[in-house]
Amino acid sequence: MDFKEAVREYCIQEGRRVRFKKNDNVQCRTLCKGEKCPWVIYVSKDSDGVFWQVKIFNDDHTCPRETKNKLANRGWLASKLVKKLRKFPNLKHFETLTYFKSKCDLDLNKSSLTRALGDARHIVYSDAVAQYGMVRDYGETLLKCNPGTNMRMTTILHPNPTEEPTFDKMYICLDGCKNGFRTGCRSLIGLDGAFLKIRFGGQILAAIYAIANAIVLVENTDNWRWFLELLHEDLGSYTQNGWCFILDMQKGLITAVQEVFPDG
Repeated sequence: MDFKEAVREYCIQEGRRVRFKKNDNVQCRTLCKGEKCPWVIYVSKDSDGVFWQVKIFNDDHTCPRETKNKLANRGWLASKLVKKLRKFPNLKHFETLTYFKSKCDLDLNKSSLTRALGDARHIVYSDAVAQYGMVRDYGETLLKCNPGTNMRMTTILHPNPTEEPTFDKMYICLDGCKNGFRTGCRSLIGLDGAFLKIRFGGQILAAIYAIANAIVLVENTDNWRWFLELLHEDLGSYTQNGWCFILDMQKGLITAVQEVFPDG
């Protein structure tokens, strides 16, 4: 974080408006916009021209705190919302208003916040699309760097051959996890599924201890069967090894287990 961004963060949190009077490659003086307010900070490069040094800093504000601040512009708001959207993909407009009010005591213009939220969604969702486009590269890297790892992926082809195929599902069983379970764990395997809190949805299926996991669009018998068949392939005969399965009432799981492991 550079000096100006640090000042911006500080002043937004403190509810103060400031201006950068001198701002170049060697010095920066920042003053409070409040009438006759003595707050000031001045920094400049050291004698070697490498590091910034604070030469003057008067942290005494005589002006009142303000809840509207031009420093909290569209770019700043979007940068904060990107982090929130990655954690809460379904973040609503009113929730962002509440967030900035509680965190920074800011009263924001609704239209400005709407544009910032749109910018943040574009960054997050475009990034997610790009990441799905690199799934094959990720899988090839796993197989190259982790010999013995099993990675499978299926896609959905479009009628139009010029369109890129759509991601369907992916299975990963790391060699270290597989061997760790075989050599150091009891013969109990937990099977569970959970929703993915991302824009594109989907669910993760897992064999626990962390033996393998899969990303699928929906949790159903077909996807569980696909996952369990690959798990069986990785772990070997369940009858010879005595694997026992612990499972909850997941959608389609009981039927799939009975089909793949009839005596499990």
